[in-house]
Amino acid sequence: MISSDHNIAADQEAAPTGDGSDSAAGRARAGQLLRRAFHLVREKSAIRLKALDVTMRQSAALQSLARLGELSQAELGEAIGMEPANVHGLVDRLKKKGLINATRDPLNSKRMRVRLTASGKAMIPPLQDVSQQAETDVLSCLTPEEGQLFIELLRKILACAGKS
Repeated sequence: MISSDHNIAADQEAAPTGDGSDSAAGRARAGQLLRRAFHLVREKSAIRLKALDVTMRQSAALQSLARLGELSQAELGEAIGMEPANVHGLVDRLKKKGLINATRDPLNSKRMRVRLTASGKAMIPPLQDVSQQAETDVLSCLTPEEGQLFIELLRKILACAGKS
């Protein structure tokens, strides 16, 4: 597990000065800080998901199916950023848990279509609660305004990244 405190002092000492002389270093630092923040949220989520007997990838798959509806295995993999070769195992594990059904696509017998079962649908609210709790925990050191600004800035970064 990554300790969120382990390099805070180093982060503060090495913070960019804002005079433009360290903009490349500042960008690299932003990437490091974003990775560490991601790992912190992931760590907090994983602990809570364990109680639901679901992994992070399984949670992402279930929530994607809830949001997008029935998908092919390939579409599901794309939705959660998973390599196509690994999606089959994920689908098998979710089927064994009774959370999804998978059937052959009537238009393409090589393609599998996956959808949530009633048990999978029932799992969505607790999964959303876990995501919300992890986010709340991580953002708890910020004021509500700072938290909202942080989320808006992340959306802006992602929108700009999609244009490049």
